[in-house]
Amino acid sequence: MSHITDDVSYPAILLVGKTGAGKSTLGNLLLKQPHDDGPFQVSADMESVTQECSTAIISIDGITYNIIDTPGIFDTQLVTDKIFEEIAKTVKKCNYGIKAILFVLEAKRFSAEQRSVLEGIRNFFGEGAIDYIIAVFSHAIKAQIRDRNVMQKAWNAPVLSFIEDIKNRWGISPNSDYFPPDDYIHQARLREIMTFISSMRGVYTAEQLEKSLQEQEKARRQKEEEEERNKQEHEEKLKDIARKEAEETHKRKVEQMEREQKAKQEYEENLKRKRQEEAEEKHRQMVEKMKQEERERQIQEENLRKKQQEETEERYRRKLEQMRQEQEREEELIRQQEREWELRRQQEKEEELRRQREREELKKQREREENLKRERERQEQQRLQEMYRRQLEEAERERMRMMEELQREQERQQRLQEEMRRQEERRNECRIF
Repeated sequence: MSHITDDVSYPAILLVGKTGAGKSTLGNLLLKQPHDDGPFQVSADMESVTQECSTAIISIDGITYNIIDTPGIFDTQLVTDKIFEEIAKTVKKCNYGIKAILFVLEAKRFSAEQRSVLEGIRNFFGEGAIDYIIAVFSHAIKAQIRDRNVMQKAWNAPVLSFIEDIKNRWGISPNSDYFPPDDYIHQARLREIMTFISSMRGVYTAEQLEKSLQEQEKARRQKEEEEERNKQEHEEKLKDIARKEAEETHKRKVEQMEREQKAKQEYEENLKRKRQEEAEEKHRQMVEKMKQEERERQIQEENLRKKQQEETEERYRRKLEQMRQEQEREEELIRQQEREWELRRQQEKEEELRRQREREELKKQREREENLKRERERQEQQRLQEMYRRQLEEAERERMRMMEELQREQERQQRLQEEMRRQEERRNECRIF
């Protein structure tokens, strides 16, 4: 059965992935329908045709499932959140749980965009869903569809890491343009995917999704609270800096006013004392006063210059210290990346050795199968020869039996003729008498 239905009455198979990855096409192929003319709508461009989750009935190995096509995941976070809400509503209707989550991704380099989609899906479903994910590569070239090893050789480190995380559960969505639905390779690729589905133990439940959503909401609230605390701390620091600067400015103004007031008092006292002196003494006093004020102004300017210079040097020293700390952090990050790269290279080397052992084991397996095949052919030939020999012996026995019957018939005919001859002789003798 392959008709669209809103009822989710069986364990579900969920199709998820980026917009344009080929989820609807895979769903139609699993339903044994034309890839572009099945129950699930398929678009030729990158716009998502599937806006809401749609469901069809599928039977695998005698067990009935609901296969659910979900909307494609966009780059825009707002749209993606709405899509995850639609998927969550559908999962909550799956009373019999999710049997498998088919993550459909294009068979090309594992880009940052695809990695972002994968992380979004894993965060949405939670870590418990990793045991139910099956990766299905779409848009593969002909050689990759024909031979899984060709597909594996095209993987980079992130893809290998992802495949290891899901316990090597991966398949290839066949292309009907390369291999028609009745082709052995087309059917074999679909059979591999269905075998993974059948072999899944247990189901992913709506309760697990609800727990994941609650954890995500809790993490979101904690992040918002942390950002709010940081914002308040930053504002408090700014206020403290502004307060200190205002106090320092006020202090400088008070000191300046005190100096001016003191100078004014001295001037008034001097003026009062010297009021009786001669005009020349007044002039000298005025000149002396002006010189004194100039010296004080110069002293003030020198003090201000020294203070500004000290503040500039302090800011420069702090800036240098900050740059030094940032450089140390960058150097530590580089060393950490080098360690990670070395570990990744070691893992890739171990993975290559493992694949080489698998290829050798496969070669030995094929040799054993060839030897077994030759032994079976030899035994079959011996059986046929024995059967032919028995048939010949049976035919020979049948011929001998027929020869014996013919001989007995000839002997009977001879006895009969002899009897007739004797009877004729007796009749002749009777006629003579």
